[in-house]
Amino acid sequence: MSHTRKRPYKISLISTHGTGKTTLCYEVAAELKKRGLKVKVFSEIAAAAFEQGIPINETTTLPAQMYIMMQHITEELRGTLRHYQVVVCDRSVFDNLVYLERRCGENRMLREFLKGYAEAFPYDVIYKLPMVGELVDDGIRDAQSREFQQDIYDRLNALLGEFGIEHRTLPAPTTELRREWADLIVRETMEALRRPAQENREKAAV
Repeated sequence: MSHTRKRPYKISLISTHGTGKTTLCYEVAAELKKRGLKVKVFSEIAAAAFEQGIPINETTTLPAQMYIMMQHITEELRGTLRHYQVVVCDRSVFDNLVYLERRCGENRMLREFLKGYAEAFPYDVIYKLPMVGELVDDGIRDAQSREFQQDIYDRLNALLGEFGIEHRTLPAPTTELRREWADLIVRETMEALRRPAQENREKAAV
């Protein structure tokens, strides 16, 4: 089976905090690796920033959020430069912007920059996790404020609509482990990677 592409197939898992994105990222990556793919997965950059003493959540600052945003972009680009077949992103550049704007206000310069970045280095698919169940305490984000979680979710939805960013909201899970989310993403990823090879065979047969 050929998985040749000029750039990685880039998946982004987005949502507010406490919805299980990081766990899902690693589940998807592990299953794709079992299928022989070279996969790059990286966790939310804010977690590493928090460990370095960089302020996040309600005490964040414009420099702190810009640092997180640029580190996220660096990781995405590294996946391209290292010729991974699939890059699985815990969050997208758009998530970072909504945390920044909640604390620091709307930033037109960054909005225009991110629009251009997303056009030049697009996500192949963005999956949005719904807010279901209890807010998960990951030791990084504020797990006490439901208002904070809901506001980020609402802001993200508004930004995606304003930018016209295509995305899919994952269906409500039917099991506590939410295994169907990983199965769906892996299945759709494998189908997407097979498609170019199939199209090339069809063209050659004409």
